[in-house]
Amino acid sequence: MNNDTRRSLLELERFLTEAIRSNPILTPDDVKPNLLVRQILDQLSLKRFIWVGNQTFVPHRMVFSVPSMRPAKLEELEVLFNSIVFTKMVYDYIAGSGFRLLEPLAIEIRPTLEGAGVPSHCSVSFEWSSLAEPTEGFSVTVDEQSGRIVDVKGFKPQIPRLARLTALNGEVYRSPFIITKRTTFLGRLRTVLDLKSGEVLRRNDFVYARQDQANTPNKSVSRQHASIVFDNGDFYLFDTGSANGTAVERAGQSIETPASDATGIKLEDGDIIRLGTALVRFELDPPPAELPDLAAAEANAPADDLNPTSGNATVRILRSEILFETSKVLDSE
Repeated sequence: MNNDTRRSLLELERFLTEAIRSNPILTPDDVKPNLLVRQILDQLSLKRFIWVGNQTFVPHRMVFSVPSMRPAKLEELEVLFNSIVFTKMVYDYIAGSGFRLLEPLAIEIRPTLEGAGVPSHCSVSFEWSSLAEPTEGFSVTVDEQSGRIVDVKGFKPQIPRLARLTALNGEVYRSPFIITKRTTFLGRLRTVLDLKSGEVLRRNDFVYARQDQANTPNKSVSRQHASIVFDNGDFYLFDTGSANGTAVERAGQSIETPASDATGIKLEDGDIIRLGTALVRFELDPPPAELPDLAAAEANAPADDLNPTSGNATVRILRSEILFETSKVLDSE
């Protein structure tokens, strides 16, 4: 381990220690920063595999297993581990170690039942996506014995036409976000829990971080704010019980959609979706025949697109490299 990566781990442990110390709900026993950072080191050392150009890749899914805790604590952990500071530090360590990612980091909080062998504090693992659990991005098959990636496939979208959402203000977990499912949920926090029973109410796809500042757009976004549904070739916006309203800004007009409206608003390319005071641009992706050359598009991508805090990191592999390596990637046949 070189000095830079060692420093990254120490900074990560200090950040977690201070964040927990200043949090009125979490305790050091909930997280145990020194053990968690050691797990990150061990997991990335264990789950590194060779692929394109003999480069070393690690999984992008960072799963935190959390023993039975009050819903309020689970929410605090999601806020902590999805914070820009935490994810940036993890990116810095991955890059400093010479590892690469196929996709931007995806943070998942996974509640676990207490029992024999289950730690009393949260633990972390890095996992590949697989075809057995469909999601966005790529599924990866590895050969544990040879330490190599043997197959990478793109998940087939659920819908024939894709669209993208781009946050114009506020802080979201990932922007731009590609809509690939029939129903896409928009709201605050990834996992929406019933704060009394702990039951999972829904999982948001386009996710606003929780922020405590008084005037931030994030604070105007409800946990279960809105949804976008693909139906019969078009996308429709619905308010799913927001506190501060949902509307579409189009050609200088504002089209409101109340929670009781079962028809929704048919979205058009270039619409601005308003969630409280948060603004999101909706854009239709071109049909597959009109897609631009990926290699050329990425070669000309602005430097800001590689900013780890915007959802794309310099440690992420270029999609053109994946296409060169295997024709199965992004195969929707």
